Amino acid sequence: MGSIHINRNRQSLGQYSDQEVADGLQSGKFLPDDLGWQEPMESWQPLSSFTNLPTAAELPIIHAPIASVPPPAPGGAAPVWESPEPPPLLAAIAETIKQVFSKPVETFQAMPCEGGFGKPLKFYILVAWASSAAAILYQAAATLINPAVFAGEEFKDLPKYGLAGVFVGLIIFMPVFLFLGSFISSGMLHLALMMVGGAKKPFETTFRVLCYASGSTSALQLVPICGGWLYSVASLVYCVIGLKEAHRTELWRPILAVFLIFLLCCGAIFGFSALAVWLGASVLGVAK
Repeated sequence: MGSIHINRNRQSLGQYSDQEVADGLQSGKFLPDDLGWQEPMESWQPLSSFTNLPTAAELPIIHAPIASVPPPAPGGAAPVWESPEPPPLLAAIAETIKQVFSKPVETFQAMPCEGGFGKPLKFYILVAWASSAAAILYQAAATLINPAVFAGEEFKDLPKYGLAGVFVGLIIFMPVFLFLGSFISSGMLHLALMMVGGAKKPFETTFRVLCYASGSTSALQLVPICGGWLYSVASLVYCVIGLKEAHRTELWRPILAVFLIFLLCCGAIFGFSALAVWLGASVLGVAK
């Protein structure tokens, strides 16, 4: 078989023979999570998936990389947004969204699991803010046309400038909501993943997955009418895929983690509703 190109954290480690890779895995020179590629593979895969390697030598031998032409770019390269020299802002956003939608498995396999919260958070807030603003404007237009239908009877007599102020306020404060929501949602998701034994890597990995998965799919909110529903479903699907690949765990674990959060949210809603009913009944009882 041909030589194997090895990549770690978006940095090329060189090109090695099958025997050298087997020896390197035994000696610790290479890690099971390092990405490898050789012809005729379509995408980069973790070295742990290379099951046809020869038996490692008893004494590990360190070899120098074979000089060669650089390997092709991984089919599932890390998000363009993470590149040391990314393209212009809009191009980097568009390319990252395209990567997540078209090749989620390869993209989240190659995504750096560490490196700080700043880059993924910035991506998430920029994309989600723009798409949420579009969704709010859609709702604002419909509400201003017919407040009673799209906002409820209690808003039908509210002046239009009052309604407009509410929507403008939502858009202005949306980055604050997104910032807080990203950490709260990631914390809940990581805790649930820990409960089912799927958190193989630290919280930052889960946070990064959520930012790129939810941030990219939030672009679906640009679709009028059904964009919000599409975003809700797609965000869950791509988060599950991202958690599986980034944490190197079985698919059922992130699915179960998401389901646990769903049950928790439903329980919280039911509990608050029951509390509200009880308080209302108590107030009415006192009034009588």
